[in-house]
Amino acid sequence: MAKEKYSYEYALKKYEPFRQNEEIYNNKLKEDNYYIIRFDGKGMTKGFKAKPKAINETFFNTMEKTFNEFCKTYPFIIFGYSFSDEISILIKGGKDENAEENRIEKLLSLLSCKIALLFNKFAQNYELDLKNKDWLFDARIVALKRNEVTSYFLARQAFAIDKYIMQLKTEYDIDYNLKTSKLVLDELKTKGVEYKKLPTKYRYGLTYSKFTKYKAFEFESKKSLLKQMCFGKL
Repeated sequence: MAKEKYSYEYALKKYEPFRQNEEIYNNKLKEDNYYIIRFDGKGMTKGFKAKPKAINETFFNTMEKTFNEFCKTYPFIIFGYSFSDEISILIKGGKDENAEENRIEKLLSLLSCKIALLFNKFAQNYELDLKNKDWLFDARIVALKRNEVTSYFLARQAFAIDKYIMQLKTEYDIDYNLKTSKLVLDELKTKGVEYKKLPTKYRYGLTYSKFTKYKAFEFESKKSLLKQMCFGKL
């Protein structure tokens, strides 16, 4: 082997055609634009059901710890929302387009790996049965205008509220054909269940904000508070 041929410059030259192909997918966040990244646990909704209970408390506690630690780890996370096996974070494009947290491919892969590591770590702490599986999260990203951000989180919480109420329907053996929250909540009352006294975090999901701290609440009825958590002082 002609060892004298090899050098870093030689390797760069040989790899250059492939580097150009890599750049096709090396998309970057645009400066000052807002983005949402949503992570979903693969197969977790089915895998961690605790029928007939609406909430698997051990799984919920594991996700809550995972969510809180994840959001605190990265200073570029502005706001976060989580329910069930889903986590959505709000971020903003930075000035250094080559920074790791500004390159979409790296951002999605590294963050989804981090969540999976945290989840599997805390699952052991809470003695959650992992069923001999390595649980993973997928990731997707969407660019939003500033005035679209709160609407996104209103929509995600609407899914969360509906999901919890429908799970309560199963737990309390309520007619499956009742499709709206009002009908289900009215039926829960007849069974002695006061919905508003159930844990707030189960009803509304988990929140994180770099600007302020508030417990879970209904976004629809407190839109100004949601905006404050996303953008700071308005």
